Amino acid sequence: MAGLKKYIKRFFEQLQLNGVLKTMHFNGVKAWYYFSNQSFKKANPLLAIPDSNYLFETYQLNYKKYFEQGKLAAKEICLWTEPYLQMEVPTILDWGCGTGRVIQHVHSFAPYALLYGADSNVSMIQWNSKNIPGIHFTGIQSMPPTTYPSKYFNLVFGISVFTHLSKTASIDWIIELHRIIQTDGILIVTTHGSFFMPQLFAPEKKQLHETGFFLKSFSVNNNIVGDRNDTSYHTQAFFEDLISAYFKIVSFYDGSNHPEKMGGQDLWILQKK
Repeated sequence: MAGLKKYIKRFFEQLQLNGVLKTMHFNGVKAWYYFSNQSFKKANPLLAIPDSNYLFETYQLNYKKYFEQGKLAAKEICLWTEPYLQMEVPTILDWGCGTGRVIQHVHSFAPYALLYGADSNVSMIQWNSKNIPGIHFTGIQSMPPTTYPSKYFNLVFGISVFTHLSKTASIDWIIELHRIIQTDGILIVTTHGSFFMPQLFAPEKKQLHETGFFLKSFSVNNNIVGDRNDTSYHTQAFFEDLISAYFKIVSFYDGSNHPEKMGGQDLWILQKK
């Protein structure tokens, strides 16, 4: 399936019809999940469900998965970091929170935590602030710095963020995340590694193996930093080198060997140096 998708994308890209393919993809996914989503909504009338466009941009247009997988991710993040969050009131930031898929469930597992969510999409932040109580949501620029104080957070997690950033943006954000995390604080991030190699053509794989990094752009608007249609790939060695001056590795899970962790993305659990 990954092989077929990359050929379809290349075909539309050569015709300069990126926007057309994106619209077709959105409408197809929306139609595919229409009946199951309506059933879920009817069975859960009190749940606040984000706009379809928001869900499509940040995760999947599947209401059930949005809540169930978000809660599972929150539970796992809290379990992985429990030994490092023994303080009475830990401060936790969901960097690139989107529609709050994960952060809205963290209080179920860390009830006394002070929670923050940040995203460059101001519309999503506004929706979150109106519909998800008990969390401080902040709009941030797509490039640092943020307005957060230095050494403020005990834990920052960014799921599927580095997977869409350029090399320059990645370096700048690593420096900023290091600044806002407390000494010995924890950073959890994901990257596209070996599990996603079938998405690349031979010349792209060659460049990735030679340099350790490859950015595959299918963006409709190339001025947006971190657009979901810009996909970044990292080798393990490259990302280790990128973070080495700022964080030490607590745990690393290769997505090919642990697809159950983050859907095949490489999972990094890091501690501030």
